[in-house]
Amino acid sequence: MIRYIPQILMIVCIVIYLFIYLKEIKKGRVKPVLATWLFFVFATILSLITNYKETGVAGLLSNAFNLVDTLAVFIIFIAIIFHKDTNKQFNKFEESCLLAVFIVFIMWILSGQNVLTHLTIQAIFVIAYLPTLIHLWKAKVNTESLSMWSFDSAASALGVIEPLRTMSLLPLIYGIRAVISTFAVVVLILRLKYKKVS
Repeated sequence: MIRYIPQILMIVCIVIYLFIYLKEIKKGRVKPVLATWLFFVFATILSLITNYKETGVAGLLSNAFNLVDTLAVFIIFIAIIFHKDTNKQFNKFEESCLLAVFIVFIMWILSGQNVLTHLTIQAIFVIAYLPTLIHLWKAKVNTESLSMWSFDSAASALGVIEPLRTMSLLPLIYGIRAVISTFAVVVLILRLKYKKVS
């Protein structure tokens, strides 16, 4: 049972961040960037599929973070779509990112290269964070949830433990990328909060 504590804590963090974010979206306290979450949906699903194709059933525990993260991302995306204040227009950069995700998906179908596709998806994940990171960098007022992104960052860190223990390369890369990306969002939110105080 002790062996599964990181996965249990990771799931708890994701459930907490999911609850917080959905509540804050509903109340209009946060204004997530639709493009970012659309990329997240495609990228988490494709990442999960390539992880599974590479590691099979034996790698499911190492892929637990990717699996639970995919479900949470999909739920948030649906909530964002149905929220009345969501801007559903994409700018040119966001359209380019979406095209890149689509091209990677087609290339994966044609080539069947799980590792290369997975690495490319992680690069697209980094790109997918850019609309949110740029928005937070330029913003005068915080439009994101510090508590949600903090729990997401904690879940990401906990999600790295099992792949690190088993040296499962693809889930490890997914987790490390998630830690860096979510932590960057937390830092920019804190920057805005600090600027507001000073």
